[in-house]
Amino acid sequence: MVVKNLVKTAMFLTILGLLSTSKEIVSSALIPILILAVPHFVAVRGYNFKRSDVEFVGDVMNVEIVLNLVGFGIVNVKHVIPDSFEIIEGSNTVDSFVVGRRTISIKYAVRVRKAGLYRLRDVTIEVINPLNTWKSLKRLSLDMEVEVKPKVRKIVKIVTERTKAKSPIPDIDVAKIGSPGTDFKEIREYNYEPMKFINWKATARTGSLKVNAYEVEGKKTIWFFVDANVYMENVLDFTIDLTASLVYHFTKKGHKVGMYLVGLREVVYPDVGVKQFRRILERLSRVECGKESLTSAFEFCKPYLLTYKPYVILITRVEYSKPVDFKSKLLKMGLKGLILNIKKDFGSDFSREIVDFVRNSICKRVTALSVDADKDVSLALARLVR
Repeated sequence: MVVKNLVKTAMFLTILGLLSTSKEIVSSALIPILILAVPHFVAVRGYNFKRSDVEFVGDVMNVEIVLNLVGFGIVNVKHVIPDSFEIIEGSNTVDSFVVGRRTISIKYAVRVRKAGLYRLRDVTIEVINPLNTWKSLKRLSLDMEVEVKPKVRKIVKIVTERTKAKSPIPDIDVAKIGSPGTDFKEIREYNYEPMKFINWKATARTGSLKVNAYEVEGKKTIWFFVDANVYMENVLDFTIDLTASLVYHFTKKGHKVGMYLVGLREVVYPDVGVKQFRRILERLSRVECGKESLTSAFEFCKPYLLTYKPYVILITRVEYSKPVDFKSKLLKMGLKGLILNIKKDFGSDFSREIVDFVRNSICKRVTALSVDADKDVSLALARLVR
């Protein structure tokens, strides 16, 4: 707009000067042209950058970018960052006036609020001539990538129903020797068992020391159905943190853990140990929303469920996914599990009441446990601890 006005002014003064045969007016037409002729150019002669390490959501990352510029003009330099990066110190933009050579630096610290793989490559350099009549935009590409993983909360114990590990293929799900469960097996002769297992009545009746024997609790295979449909978008970060914490708990206890992302049709096959936890954590850090019904997800995973006979944990929003059919199919296969409903309220009081009514009705039908997404994940995990 400024350039157009200056050009129009120069043309007007030139025409007016010619019509009035006034040299002074014609000469004054050169003023806007001289203003337009003021140069502006800036080139990047070198740069370097560094950042601190960041691993989990909530961690702070420090960034420093140094540019060596040469030229003439006003520059606005900006390092483009995603909305999930909260600046807590400094700024990701800087303004400066360049005459000849100049070194400028951007320093700031951010707190990462969302898991994911971030490519922090774009640096924009806007160059303006001193009279603000011309602008140009340059881009600089940095080789900067950051992978942020969900934050894992450690929990002591999660409520699950006791089930024996069972599988037609022993290599897949073998019940290991572990601590005795609560299912009574038999009374037998004492063989240096702990005192708490001695059956004093049977001992008095038979005259020899007897103990109660219980079924050994095997390591269950745990299968997560993590709902990643579009209706989960507003609670996706909470869902990821909750899933990661539960996966950590079960892998640490020695369980095989598998996962299916509902909406993305992606399977992480059951396995044990730290590597499996990291494998699942890496996939969770890159989750995006998709579209798929729970019925479709169940049918897709049916061969795996028949093979592993796992304990199933479904994490969803029941008012949208309506997992009644899912729970019915699970019971028909003889599988047990837990449905975790992620609760988050929106809209007016009236609409909340309607959603609450629908949600509570479904939760009662499928025996789902609700956790509040507006509270810290640790509080949700505390509800699972006994």
